[in-house]
Amino acid sequence: MVDPSTLEGRRLPVRLDEDAIILRFSDDALTSSSDLNFYRGENLSLHIKYLPLKGGFILNDMDGDTWGAELFVPCSRVPGRTELALSITLDLDGPKLIPPQGTPIPLGERFDLSGDLIAIAWPVISVMQAADTDQDEIRFGPLEPAESLEPATLASGLDATVVSESGFFVEGWVDDRRARLVGIVMVDHTTGKRTKLSFGRLRRPDVDAHLQVARPGEYGFWTVGLGNGQQLDTAALFLLFEDGTHMPLTLGSRIQQGVDEFFATLLTSFGRRAVIGNLTARSFADLDAGYGTILGTLYRQIAAQRRVTFSTSFGERERTPSVSLVCVLYGLPDFLYMLLAQFARHGALDDFEFIFVNNSPEIEEVLLRDADIASTVFGLEVKVIGLNQNCGFSHANNVGVKAARAQTVAIINPDVFPRDRAAIDRLRALAADGTGRDLYSGKLYYADGSVMHEGMYFNEDRKLSVLCGTPVWTVEHFRKGFPDTTEPKVTDVPAVSGALMVLDRDLFQELGGFSTAFIFGHYEDADLCLRAHRAGGQVLVDPALAYWHYEGMGSVKRPEHIGSGLYNRWYFARTWGQRLADVNHG
Repeated sequence: MVDPSTLEGRRLPVRLDEDAIILRFSDDALTSSSDLNFYRGENLSLHIKYLPLKGGFILNDMDGDTWGAELFVPCSRVPGRTELALSITLDLDGPKLIPPQGTPIPLGERFDLSGDLIAIAWPVISVMQAADTDQDEIRFGPLEPAESLEPATLASGLDATVVSESGFFVEGWVDDRRARLVGIVMVDHTTGKRTKLSFGRLRRPDVDAHLQVARPGEYGFWTVGLGNGQQLDTAALFLLFEDGTHMPLTLGSRIQQGVDEFFATLLTSFGRRAVIGNLTARSFADLDAGYGTILGTLYRQIAAQRRVTFSTSFGERERTPSVSLVCVLYGLPDFLYMLLAQFARHGALDDFEFIFVNNSPEIEEVLLRDADIASTVFGLEVKVIGLNQNCGFSHANNVGVKAARAQTVAIINPDVFPRDRAAIDRLRALAADGTGRDLYSGKLYYADGSVMHEGMYFNEDRKLSVLCGTPVWTVEHFRKGFPDTTEPKVTDVPAVSGALMVLDRDLFQELGGFSTAFIFGHYEDADLCLRAHRAGGQVLVDPALAYWHYEGMGSVKRPEHIGSGLYNRWYFARTWGQRLADVNHG
């Protein structure tokens, strides 16, 4: 018998009945074949040592003074990594050793690891309970072998593995009719850490045809993880099924993308996916389950890279303008000259300043040329500000307002034009009187003279609320598409469109501008209106501000914008909640 108190090394109390144990063998431990021993009293219950020449661990125990038969566990070192990690778990079938490759090895009744144990380890080996490690990561616990499912019955395929500096995205399919897919985890070979990933399901008509199913199903799946996508080099993904079984996912070749392109891929996939049932309801569920946090985190990473690349003025005047019109451009350069021409056709604009903020670096040369020409031809003061990427509606407008010299600022879309000179004179009058703490908009018209915008209100979509199990709100326009028959009076409304907003520059800054938490565009105008209400102001529609609106014509639409719209609707509903009903009736 051996007296453990006479042995060298650190003495650590452990108990597998309560939680798994993580064992980390450093490079020194691996090259020197340092050993780790678990004792119960004077009995050696488990001896572990790495043999570098054989490329694996040997396990043994002692019966009195006699060693048992060695158990060899192959375990190759991961290139570029300086350590190896094992996990030991205990369940009803006895202890299991989990090597970096992720396949649990039952140790049977021979190794008794129940109850209180003392681990004696050299400093080059660390021993810790899984519960004592980072709570943001789920440690690699007992994944039961999929013994009840023959591999041939789990038909599956992988369509794409996309990696970037900020994360990874995997999309594939699996025939889970026998046991429903309920989760996907990532296991790091070097640390044994097990991380639960955000995942979702989608329709795959091609898989329906391949499986020859009687009715459509959601056999497709997607999963996404944050962090450097290269982490997949030293990790494995597992599909977890309802019956407790699991299956490794072979990733194969990968598509490398930049951070911006990767984010666009996620949004595009999210917006275009086919599901059984309502896409918005499913999107709310996926976003609530963690995908919203992931998208928000990635968007903040991209936002940190935003910068102004240039700012230049044409026809600048010494005196301070009465109104600064701020217009954001994306994808279509033609609207800069068109908007200036439509204003200039109604008379001189010596007291106006036009600020164009460009979200499309590829069109900046055309914008500068057209701004120079328009300034000369129409006698206008025009400023062009370039951004290094598509920074979204909110950020670009915030940049434009910050550069404005007038006290009164008009946020205007590139496809919004004055109906007549009176609409421009009304802007001057608002600037002369001051808008105070109120936020104004105008009456916007379609080309046929019908109403496009006369204020907005918030509507709870009862059908989606039932499907989502929570109130789901949408922003609606008063009398959209109706003939212009209402009285021409200023009206207090719950919200107005960002296509035309007039307010005091200081109030805009006090409110914090448009919220940059919204991705690209949609709902940030309603959000600003709600914050204006909260700050004690009114949101008003002034019919004298009569403008044409060629809705949706002033910018390009890209596939990722569908996904961003779903995210923004979810973020808006989660941010304001019941407050929307109060504003409607307030």
